[in-house]
Amino acid sequence: MAQSFRSWEERALSEPGELAERELLLRSRGLSVPGGESLVLGFYDQGRLAATGALVGKVLEGIAVAREAEGEGGAAEVVTALIKAALGRGIGHLFLFSKPEEGRRFAELGFAPLASAVLGPGPGTGGALGAAVSRGRGVALLEWGSPGIEDWKASLARAAEGKPRGAGVVVVNCNPFTLGHRKLLEFAASSVPWLYVLVVEEDRSLFPFAARIELVRRGSRDIPNLTVLPGGPYVISSATFPTYFTRPEPGQEEGRIAELHAALDLELFRRHAAPALGAAARFVGTEPYCPTTSVYNRLMKEILPDPGREGPALRVVEMPRFERGGEAVSASRVRRLIREGELAAVRPLVPPSTWEWLTSPEAGPVIERIKASDSRH
Repeated sequence: MAQSFRSWEERALSEPGELAERELLLRSRGLSVPGGESLVLGFYDQGRLAATGALVGKVLEGIAVAREAEGEGGAAEVVTALIKAALGRGIGHLFLFSKPEEGRRFAELGFAPLASAVLGPGPGTGGALGAAVSRGRGVALLEWGSPGIEDWKASLARAAEGKPRGAGVVVVNCNPFTLGHRKLLEFAASSVPWLYVLVVEEDRSLFPFAARIELVRRGSRDIPNLTVLPGGPYVISSATFPTYFTRPEPGQEEGRIAELHAALDLELFRRHAAPALGAAARFVGTEPYCPTTSVYNRLMKEILPDPGREGPALRVVEMPRFERGGEAVSASRVRRLIREGELAAVRPLVPPSTWEWLTSPEAGPVIERIKASDSRH
């Protein structure tokens, strides 16, 4: 019988052998190695790995307890140790993924539920969240610390103060802002009394967030009924939609995980962001290239208008992509041309404000980074 977790030895894992043992434990519990960990902890009972957990940015992931050690309070011990480690690194706000039925266990540690999502049974088994997905189960997202979602919702409500209800929302990454984005904003703003543009704040794109949101503001400043806002940590972020930034290939079991993450992000938007902004509609462009975004758009049309879900039902309006030269005008097309050294060919695809920025000294490091990168983001 396993000893109480209070007698377990805690270690930071870094050696190949330790990490291999940790991977075996994760896979035995239907999980995979998260990737991108800044800290991996292992808890040993008489020399055997009994539990593990990791810190990935602000997200607690890869939490697993060996079957023979269940019921000893091990999961709580792992989470408590990770919180302590995060605080020591100056991180006071954390996210945690859990099975929906297990969220109550973490509430005792101060975690508050944000949203949950459940999909029907799928073919994949194993992998991150894979066991839950293959049985048609789901995932819940919880948070700990501050500033939290209530602070974020209050900031959205302040931005919406005095503006008409029944607004529309567009969520964009704009990596960078193109004429395709501009056409979508024009169309959306002409269809609602007010439009909010939430720019993905996660800084994992080739164009940094500060540049992306500034280009959106410059390129839309003449649209009178429009407000541009940062998306914060609750809109397509590494916490709400981590697979957006990894882009799994279609056909892999990870594609099923991407569906679950997309559904979670949309549930969170419907329950929290839309009411704070007084929104009644969400606008999106068709996605002919990226499978992950295409799945997100499909789920958006299923989840947001559904009257049986928590939060207000929202209209979803999908606009065909703006084309030029027989090809959709997209940020990925712009980045491809820059990578190929065809900067002049970018000019017809972007607003004057984006072109002005691209030809400024400020853009130099970004352009060089694009040329040296094979990232799809």
